[in-house]
Amino acid sequence: MTGHPNRQLNSFQYISYGFMLVLWSVNVWAEVVQTIDEQLIQAAGKGNLPMVRKILENETKISQDAINRAFYAGIKKGNKFIVQHLIDRGADTHYRGDNGYTALIQSARDGRSHLVRLLLSLGANVNAVATETEETALILAAQKNRKKIVDQLLAAEANLDATRKNDGMNALMLAARGGHQLVTLALVKAGAEVNHQLENGATALMLAAQHGHLDVIYVLLEAKADVNIKAINGATALTLANLHRHTKAAEMLKKAGAQ
Repeated sequence: MTGHPNRQLNSFQYISYGFMLVLWSVNVWAEVVQTIDEQLIQAAGKGNLPMVRKILENETKISQDAINRAFYAGIKKGNKFIVQHLIDRGADTHYRGDNGYTALIQSARDGRSHLVRLLLSLGANVNAVATETEETALILAAQKNRKKIVDQLLAAEANLDATRKNDGMNALMLAARGGHQLVTLALVKAGAEVNHQLENGATALMLAAQHGHLDVIYVLLEAKADVNIKAINGATALTLANLHRHTKAAEMLKKAGAQ
């Protein structure tokens, strides 16, 4: 009589231990999968091509999310070979990073012309906008003075009229404000509207004059930019050049008919 409850208790303990063993096995498996995913993402982020290859060749249970995140990590690192391996494994070329940038926008911003070329060849949307800022690849490339990438994007028919959310600036205005002569010239030749105005009435010429960028002013004047357009506050390109003591810029504008 006394042995029977013990046998029941032992049986119950045995079942409990077995159940715990199953749970432990499931958790270990999950940790292994997570570790593999993280290893892939970290390897891509560090530019470790041999490790990326090894994981992709030997592991079949890599999540799609890990593939995409590793792809984006490779994009940020600028490693075309890693990116290509992950694309071959099914990475989504339209995947966005935590900053809301597509792979193309990120590559353009970072000056990765080799990745821009690859992504465009795979059908990346040249006019995709960043989630938060609504910046395009062209806007960021122009702002950062990425002439080669600007040329690539223009060849892919990037939208010259796209503006970013916070201030309404377009590619030409950002190039002009930054003093990027060759980028400004490329945008003008592509058909950018030289007299486009912000809500406050500012133009690309005003921005160039405000910062004394003589080479950019020359390009815009050659493109027939209106020297006498007024902002809402009444300021002109000449007003701004004088205000900021850019004497040579003021002289250039006066010769072009600024009043």
